[in-house]
Amino acid sequence: MKKQSSPLSFLVLGMGDLYSRLYYHTHFIIFLDDVPILVDCPDPLPKALYESSRKAKIAISMDDINHIILTHLHGDHSNGLESLGFYNYYIRKHKPVIYTIPEVRDAIWENKLKASMGHKTNSDFEEVGNLQLSDYFRVKILEPGKTHTIRGMKIAIRYTNHFIPCFGFKVYYQGRSLGYSSDTSFDREHIQFLSDCDLFLHETNKGGHTPYEKLLDLPREIKQKMMLVHIPDTFDIVKSEIPVALEGRLYCV
Repeated sequence: MKKQSSPLSFLVLGMGDLYSRLYYHTHFIIFLDDVPILVDCPDPLPKALYESSRKAKIAISMDDINHIILTHLHGDHSNGLESLGFYNYYIRKHKPVIYTIPEVRDAIWENKLKASMGHKTNSDFEEVGNLQLSDYFRVKILEPGKTHTIRGMKIAIRYTNHFIPCFGFKVYYQGRSLGYSSDTSFDREHIQFLSDCDLFLHETNKGGHTPYEKLLDLPREIKQKMMLVHIPDTFDIVKSEIPVALEGRLYCV
């Protein structure tokens, strides 16, 4: 993997919303020096990894994904867990770690993955046993009000205002800091939580998300630290007063 010029950087794999025809769903990789931490896991993860890594000239694939911060269970943030789990179970023989909140941990298997990943069959497709979440992944819980550590990176989380349990976060590594709003309606307290970071990504969209116009009204010193993700296809990237974090682009914090 190519050495990064900053100890904390991130590669954008997707910047679009649930309905996008132009972009991949919003997800990205945080690099701690050369250690990758995947943030959210939509489909098609292998293709998004391949295309963005080629654009950024970084050799990274499914084989490198050992840590996943999973903010919530909407499909545009979590549907890639099936392909990642199968790949690691059958090909890599490895268990990546998912870092998430208790509400996600409690629902992820029974309400999402079990139907497709819970059956173990032989070569004649006869069921020979059952599989559990623990056969595919290890899960570590993140709690608000506490600071946790992922591979030397400090992470603090905050619940967002969304349709299902969801959290944003900020991370600190080697004197630099990065924040991510995750999916949320407009929330000044959440923005305040993120605003002490050197840089933070904030979603913008409609229907339970954060309108762009609300972000434009923020103080200049906050907007200067902000980049946008989770944009609709109709969003004018060129005219946006707040820059968009572009797919296949590596950003140093």
